[in-house]
Amino acid sequence: MSQELAAAIEKMYHCRVTRIRPKRTVWLCDTNRGSWVIKGYTEFKKAAWVTYLSQTLHQRGFHDVVRYIPTIQNVPVFKWKNSYVTAMERIPGREGSYFHRMDILHSLRKLAEFHLHSMHIPGGPPPEEGVPLLVKWEKRYESFVQIYNQIQNGSVRQNRLTNLIQNGAPSILQEAEYVLDIARKSALAVEYANSFYQQHVAHKDLASHNFLLSGIRSSIIDLDTAAYDTPLVDIIQLINRALVLQEWDLSIFNEAIEAYRQIRPLSDAQVALIFLLLRFPDNYMREVTGVFEKRKNFQASRVEYYLAIIMKNWRRRERFFAGYEHFIYT
Repeated sequence: MSQELAAAIEKMYHCRVTRIRPKRTVWLCDTNRGSWVIKGYTEFKKAAWVTYLSQTLHQRGFHDVVRYIPTIQNVPVFKWKNSYVTAMERIPGREGSYFHRMDILHSLRKLAEFHLHSMHIPGGPPPEEGVPLLVKWEKRYESFVQIYNQIQNGSVRQNRLTNLIQNGAPSILQEAEYVLDIARKSALAVEYANSFYQQHVAHKDLASHNFLLSGIRSSIIDLDTAAYDTPLVDIIQLINRALVLQEWDLSIFNEAIEAYRQIRPLSDAQVALIFLLLRFPDNYMREVTGVFEKRKNFQASRVEYYLAIIMKNWRRRERFFAGYEHFIYT
């Protein structure tokens, strides 16, 4: 397959491929024109959207994002077998890590720059029904409850992972129900509506490996999930993932908010909403549903390790939220 793909790349880009190898969902490709990242999509509209979004961001002066290379036909997508294929310039640098404080702060600043440039962009994916973050969390909550019930009634083989879930689920469900109830009454719906009318694009996949760091420069990659939403969902996702690995250090939260605010303003009410929604145990539920639904890149051993980290620091998490009662919405 790699040889066939290499031949197609050489034809469409008038280049010579010297090496091609898979990595996660992409191919790393070395050519006489430079190092590229090759990615295929099953739907043309997805390939068209991500390439258009990238082009728009570059035209607006935001260059720390993926850049697509045009084919010999001067378009950023070509058809190969059953895929719509794109080629991106490979951005130098190492993948970020939320184990490192400075990586977190660099990532927040870059995210704020992305948000500054991602308003008033037409042509995005059609809106979902309801408030996307609430819809996602409610579905995740329902899936988690089903999995937990299957474990409880013995229809799932017992192992270390199921034992971890049984021990953690009561606390996880209590937190999830509490936050969902308050979030439905919060300003989240208004924030989403405002962003939708402004055609504001959020990234929506803030895994640490989607930030590349090289010296003082940082870049944000992988626009596949980008869609209209409030920028707050990105901030919540990034800080939530970081706090798990930083053992719910309150200073990390404060520094993260300040790092973002250095680039793009946030009101006190928005910071309060971020704090409230950080409490939803999304990381735990994502890992459990991911491995039981057999989604790609979810491995039981890694999930066990991650769940153990979350529950080990549960008391620190409780203290983190107990210290900010004035952030709670009523």
